[in-house]
Amino acid sequence: MNFIAVHWSELLWPAVVAFGIVLVATPLVKQLAVQHRLFDLPTSARRVHTQPIPRLGGLAIFLGIMLTLLIFFQADPRLYGVFLGGTAFFALGWLDDLYDLAPPVKLFGQFMAASIPILFGITISNLTNPFGGIILLAPGWDIVLTLIWILLVVNTINFLDGLDGLASGVSAISAAALMGLSLFTIVNQPDTAAWAAVVLGAATAFLVYNWHPAKIFMGDGGSHLLGFMIATLAIISGGKVATAALVLGLPIVDFVWSLVRRVKSGRAPWSADREHLHHLLFDLGLGQRTVVALIYLLTLGFGLAALASGTWLKLIILAVVVLVLAGIIRLVLHFKQVTP
Repeated sequence: MNFIAVHWSELLWPAVVAFGIVLVATPLVKQLAVQHRLFDLPTSARRVHTQPIPRLGGLAIFLGIMLTLLIFFQADPRLYGVFLGGTAFFALGWLDDLYDLAPPVKLFGQFMAASIPILFGITISNLTNPFGGIILLAPGWDIVLTLIWILLVVNTINFLDGLDGLASGVSAISAAALMGLSLFTIVNQPDTAAWAAVVLGAATAFLVYNWHPAKIFMGDGGSHLLGFMIATLAIISGGKVATAALVLGLPIVDFVWSLVRRVKSGRAPWSADREHLHHLLFDLGLGQRTVVALIYLLTLGFGLAALASGTWLKLIILAVVVLVLAGIIRLVLHFKQVTP
């Protein structure tokens, strides 16, 4: 796969500025959270931290991404959609962090926020046919698929935010993959690559404070924003949703399985539990850093494979993702049963 010619500064400086803003802003946000006693308390069984941790770190991520986009990039209708949609998702997550919104209210808010980029022409208009050619989506179906995709990625990243550094690190890997994808000659989206570099810089900077033991959490505001950015960048970069889906394949399959599992057991699909992959591995006795590093490696491996493969191979990789997740869960559950 060939890459387009782009000067390194077009990617480096946006990433560096976003990194610098988040690096400086995060301690200030932490101080603000402490002053107003805005902590994530270890009061439920699904929490793995043992002491109150300041939350609302997503504000620093929001400032890093949005200020950098305003500084570096000229007017672009799609950028308006990204900016307004990202702001709406961050605001929704921020409200949930502060007031613990009811799940139906939160889902309705996500639906409304996901509608914003569609108004600016950011939609999944076609899909690659595994048998050759392109499948053009009928009017209306492009909107439906776009809404499903954005909500899927946003909630996947949100559910990942259960161990220190997991959501921020996986977001950084996903942004790096989308940056590389946008530079392929067949895609040729240097602006999108630069936008992805911004997300990469912001997520990496927050990881400095969010790596175990975390000094601050991003909260729903941060996870909603990062999920939205990854989802929309995948659409803009030539509609390469399949590649992004494989980069996030493991957490997406884990998220979908969690919904199925809860419904089958008679619970609400949004009910919280401690049965996500990262929780199972942690409960097996692996440390937070080990679990997070393992998921990083799997995400990176699937991402590299997705970037280097065609449509049929992507489907095979997706099947491998499902089998890997099923195998890990079965192995973990077996050890939990035989270990006293």
